Amino acid sequence: MAGNWIKYSIKYAISHVLYALGVLQLWQVIALRRRAVVLMYHRVLTSEERTKTGSHPGIVVDRETFASQMAVLKRRFRVLSIDEYTARMESLTPFDDSSCLITFDDGWRDNFTHAMPILKYYGLSAVVFLPVNFIGGRRLFWQEQLTHLVYQAVMEARNEPQRREQFCESLSAVHLDSLLDLRDRDPRPAIIEAVREQKGLAASVIDGSMVALANALRLRSDEIEGTDGFLDWEQVESMSRQGIAFGGHGAEHRLLTLVSTTEARDEIRKAKDVIDSHLQERVLTFSYPNGNWSQGVVNLVKESGYRIAFTTQPGHVCCKDDRFTMRRVNISEDMTSSTPMFMARIVGLF
Repeated sequence: MAGNWIKYSIKYAISHVLYALGVLQLWQVIALRRRAVVLMYHRVLTSEERTKTGSHPGIVVDRETFASQMAVLKRRFRVLSIDEYTARMESLTPFDDSSCLITFDDGWRDNFTHAMPILKYYGLSAVVFLPVNFIGGRRLFWQEQLTHLVYQAVMEARNEPQRREQFCESLSAVHLDSLLDLRDRDPRPAIIEAVREQKGLAASVIDGSMVALANALRLRSDEIEGTDGFLDWEQVESMSRQGIAFGGHGAEHRLLTLVSTTEARDEIRKAKDVIDSHLQERVLTFSYPNGNWSQGVVNLVKESGYRIAFTTQPGHVCCKDDRFTMRRVNISEDMTSSTPMFMARIVGLF
């Protein structure tokens, strides 16, 4: 923990010195000459909501930070719509210097409540990638759902120690039973990190553990949505009318390299079909869930009628790059909380 804080402090100091000297601004001019940077956001939360979310900090930006970042983009970059961006890529037309595309993965409700008003204020466009089976419902991604369940179990085990063994049995299958011994005043950060490490477990094991834990807690899945809900279709349609574009992000947000070809094809096609049915304009863009892609998955995306697709691999983009493996720069609060840190992230320093 101390080591992470030291690394962060060094990066913070370096970025602020370079910004004050004008080095980052010059770096932007050089690095983004006739190139674009695609920014990858997920969630925009208030300071209070950040203390309650089950999402990992690596996908969260504070609302005030987001507003500051949009002001920087408005002032120093040419922010493109997804149509403009796609047209440049398809025609092999070089980007204007310091071009930028704003993207959001997952379709969280806060994209509407917090991000949308700020984008509208600055007159900026963006594209939001939707896992369609989660839109308009109360289901959560398993990471957030499991985090909330474990948090509830930890707190109840503290208040009722005799129930610890019951929770321990439910958590042992996902190797999280040791979390019941946490004594942190707020155990949520430690739980989030531990849950993140379970990505390699089979979905059936994770689902079974969550069902058992929810039963032990006497909770229904729709009782733990809280801060971590997704957009509904009315909100999607409202955002579309205000200039926000939407793209596919699968149906169940499954990692497309870890499922069968048939299942991957269904995930990719259903996302397009469902969004097309709700919006006036056809969906032409796709984002690979978790950034997982292979040439086989790329071929399925092409077959399904998409014209461009995005990964999570970092870097800048030129017009001659492969349209179906577009690079993006992830933006999160911990690495971009100040303008110098934001600029350092964009140019690729950190």
